[in-house]
Amino acid sequence: MSLESLQQKIGYEFKDKSLLNLAITHKSSNNIENNERLEFLGDSVLNSVISQFLFSKFPNEKEGLLTRMRSHLVKGETLTLIANEMHLTDYIKLSKGTANLSQNRKYSILEGAIESIIGAVLLDSNWEQVNTFVLNLMQKELANIATNKEFRDSKTELQELIQSEKINLPKYQTSPSSDGFESSLEYKNNTFIAQGPSKRQAESSVAKKVLAFIKQKNV
Repeated sequence: MSLESLQQKIGYEFKDKSLLNLAITHKSSNNIENNERLEFLGDSVLNSVISQFLFSKFPNEKEGLLTRMRSHLVKGETLTLIANEMHLTDYIKLSKGTANLSQNRKYSILEGAIESIIGAVLLDSNWEQVNTFVLNLMQKELANIATNKEFRDSKTELQELIQSEKINLPKYQTSPSSDGFESSLEYKNNTFIAQGPSKRQAESSVAKKVLAFIKQKNV
């Protein structure tokens, strides 16, 4: 796949094509010149753009809700969905071994590539242009954001519930599995296990299992 077609998909034409090329180079393909630093930059840019958007769009909302809304928008699942919609895996440069991983195992790679592209756009342009780029990139997600949702993930909900019980906070035991990650959690002498394509999703899934168990016991 060509850089030209990728630029059409993301809606931005680079003046310095080497920046885009670097943004789609995973460390498995090149251990020295890869997109890790751009990912770091893009993550910060993404959070700043979304923070400013939410601050302006919801002038009467408190910091807690705005923080949860931002976390919902910039989480890995959201970025991976955007990456999949533009078939970003067709463009990312990976080692042969990494390229053969299942789609689930590539979730963190896709998330990082989106952030790297955002970082590359900033370096290629300016703050005003990267701000517009991010808002366009996440146009659908931003259009659906509203204040009538909780925006609490299962891990946050479980932590708050356990804090109210005045017992030790949950300790997730998470490790790579054959098709992503597996996470386990102990709660009142019960062990819960769940899988997910990323560490975050595996832990979220096992937290949901514990929450379901608690709610069932309280019925």
